[in-house]
Amino acid sequence: MSRRNKHTYWGGYLWRLAIIAIVLGSAFYYGPRFYARFQHLPIEEILISSPLKNKTFSATVQQVQSDNLKAYLLEEHTNPIVSLSFAFQNAGAAHEPYDMLGLTTMLSEMLTAGGADYDAKTFKDLCAEYGIKLEFATTADNFSGTLQFPKEFQAKAIELFRAALYEPQFDEAYLALVKKRQLLALQLQDEQPAQMLANKFKQFVFAGHPYERNVLGTRESIAKIEVADLESYRQQKLAQDNLLVGIAGDVTVAETEQLLKQLFADLPITAKTDKLSPLEIETTGVKQAISRQTAQDVARFATQGTFRNSVDFYPLYIVNYIFGESGLNSRLNKRIREQEGLTYGIYTYLAIKKAAALIEGSFSATPENFERAVAMLRQEWKRLGNEGISDEELAQAKEALIASYNLRFASTAGIADMLLAMQMYDLGIDFLQKRNDYIKEVTLQAANAAAKKYFNTEPDLMYIGVIDTKENE
Repeated sequence: MSRRNKHTYWGGYLWRLAIIAIVLGSAFYYGPRFYARFQHLPIEEILISSPLKNKTFSATVQQVQSDNLKAYLLEEHTNPIVSLSFAFQNAGAAHEPYDMLGLTTMLSEMLTAGGADYDAKTFKDLCAEYGIKLEFATTADNFSGTLQFPKEFQAKAIELFRAALYEPQFDEAYLALVKKRQLLALQLQDEQPAQMLANKFKQFVFAGHPYERNVLGTRESIAKIEVADLESYRQQKLAQDNLLVGIAGDVTVAETEQLLKQLFADLPITAKTDKLSPLEIETTGVKQAISRQTAQDVARFATQGTFRNSVDFYPLYIVNYIFGESGLNSRLNKRIREQEGLTYGIYTYLAIKKAAALIEGSFSATPENFERAVAMLRQEWKRLGNEGISDEELAQAKEALIASYNLRFASTAGIADMLLAMQMYDLGIDFLQKRNDYIKEVTLQAANAAAKKYFNTEPDLMYIGVIDTKENE
């Protein structure tokens, strides 16, 4: 490669990495924002009329074990594609050394920046040539990845995966580019009000807990991270005993056993990880403001929720769906958007991590409408806690949630993700058959008990805008 071409290649990758970083750094904001746009479609009408509505999911999930390695498998031989989703538990951003924040984000990029005898460009070109998707990512709790490949190119997929996981190049020049990318993403977060709010909101809700961290790290921590730190974290945190795997597609039990060995058997048996201390938040309706020139005031709010293994989960799941997660049919949208015209959309969702379970939500409004929107949010919140939901609302929510369920099985990649989640939340190997029954079994009494329990105090709220310069109200 000529000197000129080399500069062109690295320069192009710098910009591509910067774009990736922007997406990663703003996921906390843009994920819900995408949902807010999506919810303006007539979702319930689409689902109710879907031909999948009355389908019963009958495929059997199997647990496959190979020595210390385990996986949930769902065979799907229609198309010659194999999809894996995997996660190393307690190895995400909340578990990084405090002086090396941003390390797992950096590691997720570096693991596909060349391995064994392949440099970064050759590695990525081979993945594209053979239709192989190999990605790593980090959340607060876990370091995870996906591998998808056409069955006929399984041998090449295994070769590239092993090169990435066991023989990463950790090239110093590429590391410098990744650092520039993360620094650029941090700068963009500071410049964009909604992204700034996303980070400040985490610090507000999770104050003093590792969940408050920015997955991109800090300028100081990024500068400190060296190749040796990436290699040490890889060896200590990525092991067999904290690994969960979901596999779906054109693969048998016997082939899965062999695949597990080929991909993961050379990992250390035991990881050096620690569990996070549980966190519960007590909300009193506190409102904090970040003074910033913005076209619209953007707000986030949260209160205590519940975990997947709680008897309250499905009652709260349905209540929250009615309240703020059912698109334009939600109570919040009907009142604040449709009746009053104060926002383009408002939503809530259940945010569940290993050590914290919250009810979170967001909306935006023009400065002149913001205070009225906050007041109505609080009114609807109290009304739900005091009065609960109706029989009609419960029946409609159940029908929509059951009708939409089979839409989740549109791809082997989506199925693999679900198999991983089933293990992560300890849902049981028969969850796919039982899930709709869990929805059907929720009674009005249980739903209203959950409404009273979890909507009995106002959420704490943080917003960014110019209408109020006071830090607390």
